[in-house]
Amino acid sequence: MTPEESREVLITEAKAIIRAVFPDADPLVAVQVKDAPCGGPVGTDDTSVTSVLTVRSDTADDTSNPDEVFRKVLTVLRQRGWTINYTKGRVAGAERAGVGGISVGVPDSPVGINIGGDTECVKNPERVT
Repeated sequence: MTPEESREVLITEAKAIIRAVFPDADPLVAVQVKDAPCGGPVGTDDTSVTSVLTVRSDTADDTSNPDEVFRKVLTVLRQRGWTINYTKGRVAGAERAGVGGISVGVPDSPVGINIGGDTECVKNPERVT
């Protein structure tokens, strides 16, 4: 998988998670870090790279209960094959092979879903070893 493909996989999955909870959502995507080194024994070798991005959306329903939304998010993650590593308050950390790792949070106001994550570490096509 190329770095661009790995970003698209994570973006598509994050949007699918949000839309499973908020069917009418139009999630916003922002790539924070593109192609950061992740190869080598200490993760500083740029022969492999990862990207960091966020995907978020607020609900259109002002009466949404953030605790209920978070429970739905956890159900959706499990249904989609994510391994949930931790939960604290209304934040969960999860990972899935072939996609990467994410942190999902549900804020109080406005109620929404914020997903921040790292793509899987993939070979850097611009750096052949």
